[in-house]
Amino acid sequence: MSLPEVTGRGGTSPFDAIRQTRPDGTEFWSARDLCQVVEYETWRNFAAAIDRAKIACENSRSAARDHFVGASKMIDLGKGGRREVEDFNLSRFGAYLTVMNGDPRKSTIADAQAYFAIQTRVAETKPALTGADLLAHAVLEAKAMIEERDRTIASQGEQISQLTPKAAYVDEFVADDDLLSVRTVASTVGMQEGQLRDLLVSKKWIYRETATRWSQSQNRKIAVSRYSEYADKKPYFRRVEQHDVPRFRGEVMHTLKVTPPGAAAIARLVNRTGSNVIDLFDGGDA
Repeated sequence: MSLPEVTGRGGTSPFDAIRQTRPDGTEFWSARDLCQVVEYETWRNFAAAIDRAKIACENSRSAARDHFVGASKMIDLGKGGRREVEDFNLSRFGAYLTVMNGDPRKSTIADAQAYFAIQTRVAETKPALTGADLLAHAVLEAKAMIEERDRTIASQGEQISQLTPKAAYVDEFVADDDLLSVRTVASTVGMQEGQLRDLLVSKKWIYRETATRWSQSQNRKIAVSRYSEYADKKPYFRRVEQHDVPRFRGEVMHTLKVTPPGAAAIARLVNRTGSNVIDLFDGGDA
């Protein structure tokens, strides 16, 4: 769809400077221009904010097509080359929703949020509210919005702080499939696999079952052990069935793997009891 010719409209604000008007007097902002003013490095990231804004628009029972008009824009490629790219002509409300869904960590987004909050309030406030009262009301609303942004950033920082210890044990213990062998965990905490298994058995985290089976390679019966977790330690371990080995007491054999929380708990247990096997069985449970 071809759009009517538009003209630029300058002002003291950079958002006024990129505001454009159609011959019928209606105004709009080019999404591409707005993307540059709020200093987004890529159009893809800014387009994601536009997508979120469209959803917010529909949820407010306003037709997104009225506020996000599809358009195109010619950009310079250097050496005289030009290319046509996707763009949107944003109404004041469309631009307001877009910056509200932008990256709150950007100071330029905060500036845009304040600008469009004031502009939207100016347009929507009843005529009885004018002059200094109107400006004061709009400024207070913009201030409240910026404070909410700051609270969001602080909350995000707190979440990152809470996740940091979790990330530490994930980096140290977790394999790609999120499960570890007892041998791997034992090596990480500086123990032999057998020592760690004995420790976990003594602490009643896991228990050992034994049986015998015939070994073709050794031409005799051999002892076979199977380890399983106690009910209260299920979050720390996972049984991985082994269908390609002989059955254990008529049941499918399984190998006991360690989960990420289990690996972290084992590390804490070993740190408390010490890595000397002689002293491992004197401490309490984790």
